Amino acid sequence: MANTNAPFGLRPVTYRGAAPSSGGMNWRKMQNTAGACNRGDIVKTLADGTVAVAAATDVAVMVGVVEGFRFLSSVMGYPIWTNYWPGSGALGLVDVCIIDDPNQVYEIMASAGPITLADIGSAANVVVNASTTGFSKWALGAPAAGAGSDVLAFKVVGLGNDGINISDGYDATAANNIVQVAWNANYWKPGVLAV
Repeated sequence: MANTNAPFGLRPVTYRGAAPSSGGMNWRKMQNTAGACNRGDIVKTLADGTVAVAAATDVAVMVGVVEGFRFLSSVMGYPIWTNYWPGSGALGLVDVCIIDDPNQVYEIMASAGPITLADIGSAANVVVNASTTGFSKWALGAPAAGAGSDVLAFKVVGLGNDGINISDGYDATAANNIVQVAWNANYWKPGVLAV
């Protein structure tokens, strides 16, 4: 059965190693003029210590995956918790809750594919798709192995739902399947992840 092409960004599913996943969440600050950002998007660190939504090429400064935002609304006058930061409307800095643990494993949809068992251990970068829904539309690009792949953001570590096709998105024989990834290289993990 074909998978629906409906990217959802990165969502935490498990943790590398024996310990249970705590999500490794931390709060960072974002300028109230920073660009729009959604839950499931990746943020990068900036020179002033704040974060902003990353581009696919920002691997070396990617610090984590967004879980949500908290800010003092300039219109309402009270704090707001939301999945979407529109890029304006806050008094002062915006608090961004991010998962920044480099051992966190995420699910993400392949931008094409299928990504198969043969691709486990290969690195890939994200494909950035704009969204204003509060939820990311990012996907995973084509996997690559060998020279140059150590600078790509993620490493494929498994198929979604262990390759068992239980619902839409989990057919590992069709394009746009869901896979599991872990950080390969980012701000916290500049080296290469061993599989």
